[in-house]
Amino acid sequence: MLCFGILLDAAGQVLDKATSYSVDKGPDEVVLKTPGGKALLAYRHTVKPPPAGVDPSYGRAGYIHPLKTLSGNVLTHIQPADHYHHYGIWNPWTRIAYQGKEYDLWNIGDKKGTVRFVEFADTFQDETMAGFEAVHDHFIFNDGREERIMRENWRIAVTQMDDTRYLCDIYSTLVPTGEGDVVLKEYRYGGLGFRAREEWTNKNSEVLTSSGKTRKDADGSLERWAMVYGELGDGQGGILFLSHPDNYNFPEPVRIWPEDGNGGRGDQFFNFSPTKNKDWVLELGKTYTLRYRLVVFDGPMMADEAERIWQTFAHP
Repeated sequence: MLCFGILLDAAGQVLDKATSYSVDKGPDEVVLKTPGGKALLAYRHTVKPPPAGVDPSYGRAGYIHPLKTLSGNVLTHIQPADHYHHYGIWNPWTRIAYQGKEYDLWNIGDKKGTVRFVEFADTFQDETMAGFEAVHDHFIFNDGREERIMRENWRIAVTQMDDTRYLCDIYSTLVPTGEGDVVLKEYRYGGLGFRAREEWTNKNSEVLTSSGKTRKDADGSLERWAMVYGELGDGQGGILFLSHPDNYNFPEPVRIWPEDGNGGRGDQFFNFSPTKNKDWVLELGKTYTLRYRLVVFDGPMMADEAERIWQTFAHP
């Protein structure tokens, strides 16, 4: 915990900053850092306006960017000109049925809804990890009125595996808060999304999944894990996305952009989308969870190693 700028452990003893992870909260972002002071990721808690001349409705908060490897390479991208609503790593839903109407909280430029940061429920840091729990409210827009239909707690924690890899755990808790059930409708994407660095195209990046599929045939497949990786300067690196067996519709369908997408560039987009092939009914008065682990790595990673890491995550 933090006491007047001094780091303390659970017993109240002073921790050496050089041996403790840290949560640095600024006016717009919270940055999670290693004991050595390396910034691993930033979480934006104030609204980031879109580029000049773009509809202000594309602005939002409550996302991770930049996400970096331990060597400092940025893996995420926000507000690309082809999809201004893409925000690094973020978690909205695309087709929502509520009280007889349909809404969209992903394509926020359609002005049917959005997701907003509310507050931090928790921040934590010690010798093993750092993280925070952010509260997000999911709003629909209906005839000039706004209504909150769902609250999400997004708990993020990072810890280092070795000199080239670290873990980022994402635990999402969803609770309907309106006057009825929330139906997350079947659609090709929605949920945990990742827009990769602008430099990654079909020329220098790849996808590999737990079922052995690649970018050519992975879209729509049902997966325990998926790896998105590519060139980083003179080396390579990427993210191994792990889905937990307790998640809805596990093994989860994935959304992978086609190799010839975006006018042939083939930019990288990945999405664990549990509603890609069926609806998910969130009943009023109940709580629902989704759990993911991201392994952020420099260098290569082989499929057998990815499987071992998933087994450790799923069956510790």
